[in-house]
Amino acid sequence: MPTIVLARHGKPMARPRRAIPGRALAAWVQEGDLLPLDRTHRPSPELEQIARTSPLIVASTLRRSLESVALLVPGYDPLVDQLFREVYRPTALRTGLRLPPAFWEVLTRLAWFAGWSPGVESYRAARRRAVTAADRLVVLARDHGSVLLVGHGFMDGLIARRLRRTGWQGPRFRPRRFWAFSRYDLA
Repeated sequence: MPTIVLARHGKPMARPRRAIPGRALAAWVQEGDLLPLDRTHRPSPELEQIARTSPLIVASTLRRSLESVALLVPGYDPLVDQLFREVYRPTALRTGLRLPPAFWEVLTRLAWFAGWSPGVESYRAARRRAVTAADRLVVLARDHGSVLLVGHGFMDGLIARRLRRTGWQGPRFRPRRFWAFSRYDLA
């Protein structure tokens, strides 16, 4: 029976969460993409075991995904595909208003859900990409028996939604913490 495991990457290094102007949000997000993993924040032994025994590990092109695979299975060469990258929120803000990055993240994600997506894929496009990503994982799971995706929280959620809608059994509500994972089996 094919199995797909969706795992969120490890925790990136911390950085100051001081207030930033809205117009600096894009640079703040880009800076975050370059951060290495916090190696003191380790995956669970269960996830490490899944990774060691998985016939195929897939990762996105982002540093935090690739470093997470390297931490789980040193020396492993994952299948890397941009299809599984994180879903970015819009950052095209022009305001000098200074707010904590977490506030900007929530505000721009809500605006994105409402249809505002300058410079990033729309919510509709992200859902379409998630359908394609889920379908690709299904093919890989059928070919290899099981597959582990070391991906990103939001995209993993959209993929999980597609898997459940197409008959895969797994949790409806996934844990969102770093290194969290969920297993989906074909019923």
